[in-house]
Amino acid sequence: MEKWVLLFLALFNLKAFAQVTWLGIDCGSETRTTTIGGVWQTDEAYIKTGTNQFVSSDDFQTLGLLNTLRTFTTQNKNCYALPALATTRYFVRAVFLYGNYDHLSKPPTFDLEIDGNKWMTVVSSSTEILHYEIIYISVGDTISVCLARTMVNQFPFISSLEAWPILDDNAYIHMNRDLAWLNSYRYNYGANDWILGYPDKYNRLWEPKAQLGLVNRSADPGTILTSTPYEYPPDSAVLDAMEAQNATDSITLSFGPIKTNSLINIEAYFTAMSLNEVTETREFGFYVGNKQLTTVTTEYGTCTGIWALVQHSSSSLTIELRPAETSTLPPIISAIEVYTASDPLFTTRTLQNDLDGLTVLISTFEQLKGWSGEPCLPTNTAWQWLGCTGNDPPRVTDLSNNSLQGQIPEFLGNLPNLKTLNLGYNNFYGQIPSSISNNKRITYNIEGNTNLDASHKNKSATALIIGLSVGLSLFVILILVALVYWLIRRKKAHQGQNQIMGPESGGSESPPKMNSENASIGASMEQLIRPQPQPSAPMEPSMEEDFKQNSDEDYVPVSSANQVHQSMAPEMDLEELEEVIKQHENNTHDDPDHDNDNANSNEHIISDKVHENEQAMAPDMDLEELEEIVQQERGTNELHNSGKT
Repeated sequence: MEKWVLLFLALFNLKAFAQVTWLGIDCGSETRTTTIGGVWQTDEAYIKTGTNQFVSSDDFQTLGLLNTLRTFTTQNKNCYALPALATTRYFVRAVFLYGNYDHLSKPPTFDLEIDGNKWMTVVSSSTEILHYEIIYISVGDTISVCLARTMVNQFPFISSLEAWPILDDNAYIHMNRDLAWLNSYRYNYGANDWILGYPDKYNRLWEPKAQLGLVNRSADPGTILTSTPYEYPPDSAVLDAMEAQNATDSITLSFGPIKTNSLINIEAYFTAMSLNEVTETREFGFYVGNKQLTTVTTEYGTCTGIWALVQHSSSSLTIELRPAETSTLPPIISAIEVYTASDPLFTTRTLQNDLDGLTVLISTFEQLKGWSGEPCLPTNTAWQWLGCTGNDPPRVTDLSNNSLQGQIPEFLGNLPNLKTLNLGYNNFYGQIPSSISNNKRITYNIEGNTNLDASHKNKSATALIIGLSVGLSLFVILILVALVYWLIRRKKAHQGQNQIMGPESGGSESPPKMNSENASIGASMEQLIRPQPQPSAPMEPSMEEDFKQNSDEDYVPVSSANQVHQSMAPEMDLEELEEVIKQHENNTHDDPDHDNDNANSNEHIISDKVHENEQAMAPDMDLEELEEIVQQERGTNELHNSGKT
């Protein structure tokens, strides 16, 4: 493997590409590197996390491209954002050389991901250079390539990263475009050196391969290929070959390990090595898993390409080239590519509303500015401070972080599916946004944030349940108390209507009841003059003097018998009462139906003036009783006046 590394920069050339289509990142380098075919960029424009490192002196390479790497120790997932054209197929390649950069001699294991899909588990080596290629259709204007930590205290790293488009739609046309295709093997049979990019139109790496029992062949000098398949294998790979020793011998090619129960795409390339073959026959069957898929016939000056798409259930792949009975030349092969289909790709990403919210959150806090790529996918390597549910699409349901400082953004409460907001033990200050504190859907924890407004702290489901329980209980009790109070007042009011005036002031006897047919009045005239204070509240001397002065006036008040309300009926003198009686007598004589209505009219006679106060409730008295009261009052006044004389 080291041989192709020694030639990497010397031979790498991208003349077949427009310069804007290929992107190469020399990971860990502090400066850009110019080569024959293009410029290798530094990391800074494509990722915000990680630190640059050098391989150890014992593993130092002659070629500077592999002497630097970028390592990631602070986040569980770190992502490069590579510019791309949407819905375009790309080759993407990542290269890894551990080089004992940390002097621990413990090469790490980690995951390589592309746009939220697992690409490969990288099991790095102390000595081996690893490279992985994938054919992938971009879903947006960037391709996210992430390195995810999957083992405790094993930190991902990367040496170089490249991406370039496949501009010919006819290339690899048999590959399902709903899947990504991982290059498992790409061999240049019969060759001694690697092909690194140039003269490959698609910048592929071709590994030289020889096999015991087979004969290496090279095409006649000056051979030119005038025809080639759409995958455009480089001429240098096709004009070297490997053939069987005898015309009756078969060639057996083994590939492993291969992912079991996977879809395999095979692209194989053949040509005649000499012009003399036009007089001979080279024909053989192409078998996969003991099943013939096609028959191959080679032609001089033509690259013949065949393809096979097979569903494979074994961990190894076997291809056989069996000679036909009529063939005079042995089977031959120049080059081969074997691709393994990925698992089904996620057709939906984290919902855009959630992504927009997370973008604002990341831009708000300096500590989060390194986070990029798909936050929720794959599910086993979601961002460590996120909780997500589902995958069609995944939704952000939990936020937590222990390193944030500043004010809590208002928009967090507007994340549609957010249910748990764990912001405990950060350094937030100010108030909790209303979109969070008033959001019944979100349970949040902000313990340990000493500078937050205390009035909004410690919201929890338990507190909510207790608050609702206490509130509902108090509400029910208040309703019951109000109902009992209303019933008592109603009962007392009803009793008051059936009572006459109360006892003399200072007395404790209950007021006598009135008979609806013949009401008797047991109250003294002093009680009828003005309403009295409650027995429990004796009058002050000044009030008693006023009472004596007012008792000399000709007033007969009609007082409510309902002592609870202390209502006051309007006051009327004797002349007004006489006028009421006379008016009633006149109306009675004028009314021919007086006899029929007499019982009803005498049952409840209440002056209009008596009703001026809605709270006053006068005892019911007929006219005879009123006349008797007036006569008694006049007699009393005359006796009183004569006594004065």
